[in-house]
Amino acid sequence: MAPVREDVEAACGGSAVTRDRDSVVGWLVAAVTVLLLALSGSEGQARWPWLAFNLVAATAFLLLLVPECQHEARRIVTRHPSLAVHVPFALALYGMLAALLVGSHSWRNLLLWPVGAGLATAVLGRSREEEPSPARLLVAAVALGGVWGIWERGLQIAVPGGMHLSLGPLVAIVLALFLLVVVHPLRSFDVRLGLAPRELGLALGAVAVLALIAIPLGFAIGFLSFQSRWLGITHGLLRLLGLTLFVGIPEEMLFRGTIQEAFSRIWSPRVGLVLGSVVFGLLHMFKHITHPNWGYGVLATAAGLAYGWVYQRTGKLAAAALAHGAVDWIWSMFLGA
Repeated sequence: MAPVREDVEAACGGSAVTRDRDSVVGWLVAAVTVLLLALSGSEGQARWPWLAFNLVAATAFLLLLVPECQHEARRIVTRHPSLAVHVPFALALYGMLAALLVGSHSWRNLLLWPVGAGLATAVLGRSREEEPSPARLLVAAVALGGVWGIWERGLQIAVPGGMHLSLGPLVAIVLALFLLVVVHPLRSFDVRLGLAPRELGLALGAVAVLALIAIPLGFAIGFLSFQSRWLGITHGLLRLLGLTLFVGIPEEMLFRGTIQEAFSRIWSPRVGLVLGSVVFGLLHMFKHITHPNWGYGVLATAAGLAYGWVYQRTGKLAAAALAHGAVDWIWSMFLGA
């Protein structure tokens, strides 16, 4: 296996100030969030010892957002190339074992673990000399989405803000980060959490513009209604953290980091932005396949355009994730379908 590509490392390095900021923010978010998960995780459907499976996966996800952990993981994989295959295989076995231990009887879910992880690993290959082709990125996105869709009620964990995640989405995030940050470090797949003032401004500015357009439209088509769920500042801040980390980061990795990026490389950034947003909207519209929600699809497409624009202007998935989390926060706290 070739050494870690210097251009990717340089692109993700930046100045000493930037590296320090990314490191401090990454470690702080990881430490605080793991503590919150440990304290509130049992509020979900899962109980000890099954809760430990979720905590391990969530901790791995958060650590892989820290630059030092990313660098160390790349170094280890460079020295031991077989880990590029063994780690995804171990993650699939991890999910299957956890599901069996809690008494899962869904053969579909059990098969999705090895099929999704294996397909994503196979299509991305083991070479690090060249970035995966757009077609491979799209297939990998579908495979990772399959793992994300595994939902076991006995393997849920409460995340900050009163939401719940199952083990499948958590493992899918870890697998995506391992494959696209560690094994195949894409220049465009920047998940560092430290954001400069300009990047924060662009993310929040996009949220403001989207709100001015989408909220009146949502009320006009009957999709939105005012439903305040404000429970205080602490709950509000925790919910914003949970939505940004556990909804914004994973969905932006999938839709902007792989799907939009693939379409942009096939055609152009503008086409990639539009097509990625349309896919984002369609998947939300058909969230319940037998009852398509056109209003949801239209507003999700508009939101996708905003997130994709932020991603293009900043090059940071975390900036798009912040915009995503803020929009979901406004919707979940004050508006409702």
